[in-house]
Amino acid sequence: MVQVASLFNQLLQHFPRTEFAALVKKHGAERAAKGFTCWTQFVSG
Repeated sequence: MVQVASLFNQLLQHFPRTEFAALVKKHGAERAAKGFTCWTQFVSG
């Protein structure tokens, strides 16, 4: 059986998670976060 990545998954592949995490850390984007991580917000948005 052939498995195909969803369109959403294909779009997310253009945003490397490690690079995203490095930018979040660089800018201190999660310093006051109390719930979701930046990545979770990005993916769910």
